[in-house]
Amino acid sequence: MEVDKNNFEEYLPKIEESISKADFVAIDTEFTGLNLNDETKNSLFDTIEERYNKHRRSVHQFTISQIGISAFVKENERYVAHSYNMYLFPASFGPVDVRFMVQASSYEFQRRYDFDFNKYVYSGISFMNEEQEKQVKTFIKRKEITAGVERDVDENLVQDVCSEVAEWYSRAAVGDSHTVLKNDGTRKLKYNYVFENEIKNRYGDVWTSTGNDRNIVVTKITHEEKVERENKQKADSSELFNSLIGFRRVFLALVKHQKPLIGHNMLLDLLLIFDKFHKPLPAHYKDFQEEIHRIFPLIIDTKSIATHLIKKKLDLRFNSTLGGLYHVFRSAAGQNFVIHSPVIAHGEDFTIYSSFLRMCHILTFSDVKSTEVVPCTFSRYLNEIKPFHNKINMIRASINSLDLSGSSKEPQRPLVFVQSKTASFQLSAYKLAKEFSKFGTVDIKLQSKSRALVATGNIYCARDLVKFYKNDKRMSIHHYSKWRHSPYSKPALWTGVILSGGLCLWALWSSKKNNT
Repeated sequence: MEVDKNNFEEYLPKIEESISKADFVAIDTEFTGLNLNDETKNSLFDTIEERYNKHRRSVHQFTISQIGISAFVKENERYVAHSYNMYLFPASFGPVDVRFMVQASSYEFQRRYDFDFNKYVYSGISFMNEEQEKQVKTFIKRKEITAGVERDVDENLVQDVCSEVAEWYSRAAVGDSHTVLKNDGTRKLKYNYVFENEIKNRYGDVWTSTGNDRNIVVTKITHEEKVERENKQKADSSELFNSLIGFRRVFLALVKHQKPLIGHNMLLDLLLIFDKFHKPLPAHYKDFQEEIHRIFPLIIDTKSIATHLIKKKLDLRFNSTLGGLYHVFRSAAGQNFVIHSPVIAHGEDFTIYSSFLRMCHILTFSDVKSTEVVPCTFSRYLNEIKPFHNKINMIRASINSLDLSGSSKEPQRPLVFVQSKTASFQLSAYKLAKEFSKFGTVDIKLQSKSRALVATGNIYCARDLVKFYKNDKRMSIHHYSKWRHSPYSKPALWTGVILSGGLCLWALWSSKKNNT
């Protein structure tokens, strides 16, 4: 089901109900960019903190353009996927006016899959995080929105409307009403809020209201009646706030019910969801890890499960990409690889999430005789995939995943040291990467024109490099040793020798002096 700002209020109760009843909720996001610049690209040299800070810098500059949510509910021995696809566009109101960047390659990718950019801009559901919501509340409570400063409205139109009200007010009796501003379908709700407050502030005994047609109606009332209505009215408008907060209300439902959250290769998804709907990303990874685990206690990344299944070398030909999983588990072989596979009813756009259930079923029964395979509950699936709980896949890293529920093992990068054998052969990061890439994933860090460190994706790549270039005439390659190859080790060693020697000489001199 496609949901935008025009039907969001209609579908929100259904979305919240689906989440509350779900066994698990799957998410997928599209965003306006991936990498802020070359400095934020993934590297095999990254520590966990370095990788987090790279992503954090990028996430602050990009935003979410679309999100898909699929709540899987067990109904009559089958899983029914209640799926909602939502375009999102950040809200602008008062002090909140989001700036974000766009990366051309991201828009090209979205265009390739028929992303509707007009619907994204014109009908995207607004959203805020907690901090922005507080800013808007404070702004409205101080009534700064009616002060004529920083309000995005046509001031000439405001003046025309107020002049019309003044003319009507001079001849109106108590109880008379007048429609002053008819909605042509383009005026935003927040603008009505500006107009209504301006009218009520300028004219004493009037009250304004907005009907379902969004037309503004002015009614002349007594002073006592106005005081009574103002006392009953809340300081802020719930309708206005709901329209501004928008998708954050869905996010709060996810946090409230804390259903297992499923995604694919979802580190960036989680970082963006945290930053845009919850709070600005904290400065340190540990703080993010603790908070994301608090609001979503169970997160499962299907990329990690798919990678594990590939290593098991099952009789299913697939890779760990979304497309690879889609084609395998859509086929008869994928659906019937293990009998009694769960029955799933879903929309075509969310097929990948049915793959999660099929992978759970395979992991549960792949080593069991077919006569012992039985339909099982989702709680059993969760128990069988415990090794994948809160393990988020890491791209281009020497560790497979981050553990959001505990301490992640710091990357132990297999390193090799490269040194030029002749002055005429100068090292180049580009040339080394191109030459070494046939052995596996590598990243290069030049120390000088004659020395370089190479981080490899695994120990086999490092071993093959050392073996292949053993007799190379241009450069020597060895497994990296901190003491042998660090540019700081020899100076440190000589400093230690000199200090030790000096201490020994001083001790001998002192001993000789005492003896004499």
